Amino acid sequence: MILSLFKRSSGIQAARSLYGDVVRQARQPVFYGAGGVADTEDGRYDLILLHMFLILERLNRVSPEPVKLKQDLFDVLFEDLDLNLREMGFGDEGVRRRIQKMVEGFYGRMTAYRDGLAGGEGALEAALRRNLYRNTTPNDDAVVRLADYVRAQTAALAALDDAGILTGQAGFTPPDWGAEDNTR
Repeated sequence: MILSLFKRSSGIQAARSLYGDVVRQARQPVFYGAGGVADTEDGRYDLILLHMFLILERLNRVSPEPVKLKQDLFDVLFEDLDLNLREMGFGDEGVRRRIQKMVEGFYGRMTAYRDGLAGGEGALEAALRRNLYRNTTPNDDAVVRLADYVRAQTAALAALDDAGILTGQAGFTPPDWGAEDNTR
């Protein structure tokens, strides 16, 4: 019994650690400057989802597939979003409706980014325009810069040891564009 509680705790801890890395990476000011992402609730949410995509895609390459860790990571994400909505003043029904839309958006973005990475020239850029930049009109350089960043992060995460990611170490690298302060 105690051993099963420890295993559950370590899985949640790994998910919380990964999610913390996702949020820290998504909050870097360079994304909102040189990256051209709107510094709004939507822009921040979309950057979190983009980085969740990167982590989940990396976890998809682990064998055997860490189904429990991926579910824990999903749960931690939506627990945090639920808490944030409540702090913004939404009641139970408002939170429920918004979370339902966010879950749909989550799955849509995961598919769009996966297809974008697998697609040909310009496919990832098109997916970013439709999703991450949906409420703005970014310049082409910002979209290309962010698409290159996604490809570089995918490669960097693929090079990580499975044990590290399974214990909650994301290993994101900071964007190499923009001289802005990378803390937020």
